[in-house]
Amino acid sequence: MDHPRQVTPSRRDEQGLALILALLFTIIVSGLTLSGSLYLKAHIQKNRTSFASKSQALQVAKSGLAEALNWMRRQTSQPVLAFEPRLDTGASPQILDTIEPDIGLVREFKITGKIWARYEVWKEWEGDTDPDRLAWRRQYQCQDVSAARSDSSAGTVWRLRSIGYIYELADPNVAFDTSPNRVVSSQVAVNEVRRMVIGLPGTAALNVDTGSTCVINTNGRIRGGTTAAGVYYPASTGSPTAPASRVSGAPAVATAVAYDGGYEAVFGVTWDELVATATLVVDDVANLPTPIPDLALVVIDAGNISLDSTHRLQGAGIVIVRGNLTLTTGNASNFSGMLYVDGNLELRSPCEINGAIVCTGSVQMQGSSAFATLNYDGTILNTLMNELGNYRTSHATYLPRLGR
Repeated sequence: MDHPRQVTPSRRDEQGLALILALLFTIIVSGLTLSGSLYLKAHIQKNRTSFASKSQALQVAKSGLAEALNWMRRQTSQPVLAFEPRLDTGASPQILDTIEPDIGLVREFKITGKIWARYEVWKEWEGDTDPDRLAWRRQYQCQDVSAARSDSSAGTVWRLRSIGYIYELADPNVAFDTSPNRVVSSQVAVNEVRRMVIGLPGTAALNVDTGSTCVINTNGRIRGGTTAAGVYYPASTGSPTAPASRVSGAPAVATAVAYDGGYEAVFGVTWDELVATATLVVDDVANLPTPIPDLALVVIDAGNISLDSTHRLQGAGIVIVRGNLTLTTGNASNFSGMLYVDGNLELRSPCEINGAIVCTGSVQMQGSSAFATLNYDGTILNTLMNELGNYRTSHATYLPRLGR
């Protein structure tokens, strides 16, 4: 009986099948690897582009605002009446405010490889003979907006505009925005800077809105010295309870027919503008640093507050309190500068304040075994006026669209 013949695959057939499977596997793996690499590369490029357009250009524009502010602070003539950075390599020393004085304040710097950054802070120049550039200038030039902000003196408030560019530099012999160079991204940043005016109602250690509400008790003392009064207040508001043994000055007490202790009269700005320009805003007395930052403008808007030996008034600067302020017995405060209280003020010993106080409410000073002392100090007040009276950012930076 014949049996069917069995066919056994040869080794050569098996090797051919394995080779085909291996090639197929290799193609699949290579495809996955290539597609993953392409996806990763595209993702990296997308992130780089997004970073350049949304972050880098903005940071460059903000750098322009910072340098424009520093330029204004450096000018010997204050307030600044014309924003006009200069380039004069022939001067000694050289004046290198900008690389393109026809525009204003311009800087360029390398980021990496062929990628460069540039910022432009445009000056006012109605005599620009290039009509396209003049139209652009009128959109983005810096402007003195003091009159619009109800300030009496020109140069007090400036609106600064800065344009930041990220660009690819292919040919350094042509403009940054001319082919083959290519602008990758651009952004505009705008803010306002203000020169704060700091002026006491009168040259005195204590300026108070109502004379009759000022009481200097035992071991409370005010020293105006030889150049300032002890207490200054409006006429026809009564007299302080301040015996000669506790108050001295030139004279000890003085009155004014026209007296204004409001924010705008003393600081030249509104309350909101003070908050915007403050070095530090405290809404909880527990957050008040001891000492306060050196030569800082500190606003305390925490309602009626009491300061003790744990949270005491210490350091040098301007402190503005909206609400009643009490320095409790044993507070051990030692402060130099201006203290402005929009409310009632009570000073207990031991404490010493050198500079001046402006108070819109009542004032009471009371010592015990130690003194509660206020000394007029014109030197520290002048230092504060020079330091804090300089241009400061008074507006949050905002980002208009680039219209070019």
